[in-house]
Amino acid sequence: MDRNEHIWTSKELYKAVMKKSAENELFWEAFEDTSDRATAITIACVSDDLLGRIIAASYLKDRRVKSLFKNDHILQSFFAKINIAYFSGLIPEFIYHDLKLICEIRNKFAHGVTTDLSFVHPSIVEQINKLKLGYEPLPEVHTPRIRFSLAVTRLVTMLQVIEEFLLKSRPPHLMEVIPLNEFPLDKDRLSQTAVRRLMRKRRR
Repeated sequence: MDRNEHIWTSKELYKAVMKKSAENELFWEAFEDTSDRATAITIACVSDDLLGRIIAASYLKDRRVKSLFKNDHILQSFFAKINIAYFSGLIPEFIYHDLKLICEIRNKFAHGVTTDLSFVHPSIVEQINKLKLGYEPLPEVHTPRIRFSLAVTRLVTMLQVIEEFLLKSRPPHLMEVIPLNEFPLDKDRLSQTAVRRLMRKRRR
């Protein structure tokens, strides 16, 4: 199996990001008149949903996968999805970094008792100023809300591109490369020679 068939060029990645950005314009315009609290919570929900779909797309095609995302299961929380996605190699470090901040900002708005909490509140500004918006520091813009909007717009777009890639050309799972399911269960042990033989057979 050729690894290169699962690698996008920089040109292909740029084209995919630009396409998604154009498709999302109307979606982001809908947030212009919403409150800071509603914006922060909704954006976190969108990111949470996207991460769930990315993780599910990368997993084995098994109907039991859906149960992992239900209440009280391992992938139910936003924070759990962020960690699983990063440590499974599904998202880069800068997205991992910013998603954790978005999760923290969401929690402040969702659980905070302060009625006047907004994007200009010192505790929220501190979190927003840490958002990276990519590999370079976020450029100076006029308000914390705009800074937040710029960061999450790009992050959500890149998450959509990752999902699209996985749905079109998911890299092989380990068990697709080393098909242990095909090994006779009545053997006393699995020798290295047997494993290599199975791998050579799969590559043909």
